[in-house]
Amino acid sequence: MIAKISAMENLGGAIGYNFKKVEKGEASILLAAELYQSNDGNYTMEDVLADMQALIPKKCRTKKTVFHCSLNPHPDEKLSDETLMQIAKEYMEALGYGKQPYIVFKHNDIAREHIHIVSLRVDSEGKKINDKFEKRRSKQITDTLERKYNLIPSSKVSNKEEVETPKVDMGKGNIKEQVASIVRTVLKHYRFCSLGELNVVLSKYNLAVEEVKMEFRGKKYDGLVYVPTDEKGNKAGTPIHASDIGRGVGHTAVQNRMQKSKQNVKPLIPTIRNKVLQIMRTSPKTEEELRQRLEEQGLRAVIQKNESGRIYGITFIDDKEGVALNGSRLGKGYAANIFNGYFSNPTDNPFLDETLYGSLSARLEQSATVQPSQQNTEESDNLIDELFEDMADGLFLPTGNDDWKETAWQRKLRRQNKVNIKRRKR
Repeated sequence: MIAKISAMENLGGAIGYNFKKVEKGEASILLAAELYQSNDGNYTMEDVLADMQALIPKKCRTKKTVFHCSLNPHPDEKLSDETLMQIAKEYMEALGYGKQPYIVFKHNDIAREHIHIVSLRVDSEGKKINDKFEKRRSKQITDTLERKYNLIPSSKVSNKEEVETPKVDMGKGNIKEQVASIVRTVLKHYRFCSLGELNVVLSKYNLAVEEVKMEFRGKKYDGLVYVPTDEKGNKAGTPIHASDIGRGVGHTAVQNRMQKSKQNVKPLIPTIRNKVLQIMRTSPKTEEELRQRLEEQGLRAVIQKNESGRIYGITFIDDKEGVALNGSRLGKGYAANIFNGYFSNPTDNPFLDETLYGSLSARLEQSATVQPSQQNTEESDNLIDELFEDMADGLFLPTGNDDWKETAWQRKLRRQNKVNIKRRKR
């Protein structure tokens, strides 16, 4: 069982989010402690909000007064409402919130049933509930509850199981919830440097993302919409705006994720590039054969073609590591047009050219076994790209005795000297 705790300022937002699920029939109230109950035994959002707000002193120094937690049993667990209610009670008591007002909601909007708990981080006197080592203590509590109720331990939930999310199924309904679950899982697990790479990952789940530009009251805004698709990638449902899903999946969040990924993926590039190089040197005759051999090495290759059958995109995905890399991100020699040329004429395999890839192979194998520093990895990537640019421009004709790195470095110095000369003339 996994617990996710959030400290928030907006009490109305936390309560409203859960009551909105109740109104839609996607959640139910399991338990309410120290809160007003109407004569008919029901709880309303207005009453719960008023009760909790009344217990927060006006001069309270704590800004994030709201405790919001979700308890997530293993997807294979099917627990009764009574068991979930008892688990919630014992969890709150052990964490130090036993005497606090709180309300427990059971969510059934996705296949994995789970509960949400909303409470206050301060008591009626404004004293903050002890939150030291809160997440560590929470993990100890959930481990104890797993043993007591004989639950599947959270330690048995591997990364692979977490990302094996079902595809969007238009026949099941709750499309927005399906999309939200997929998007959050993908953004949490995968690293990507462009929307194109993100789209390749999402395509596995019958989903796509599109960038939209809007103007409101004279100001321009960038946004994202997520579009359900069929198996062929065609639009199959109404686009869902990121703001309708919630925080963390919008334009700004995805852009931040891409920027961080550009640094995080650098140590992984040499290993993936070397795997692709070694497989291509076996001269696979078909695209399907390439895919199969890469899968044996833990990689997925997604090849994109236009209507005429020309390859215009190739992306390599390591699902275990959670990374998606466009071919050109591995280097100029791994771009889509290189693979298109090869599969148009498999007898002419550029990856077998020792003068082109020979010295690179040795260095890539070394990079795969010796973990480079981030700075050295970035430098090598840039030099490799520059080397391929030299070859494409006809400025560098490799020989068996040439040191590719030294040659690329000399070219870089020549470029800098040209820039300096131009500046002096000005």
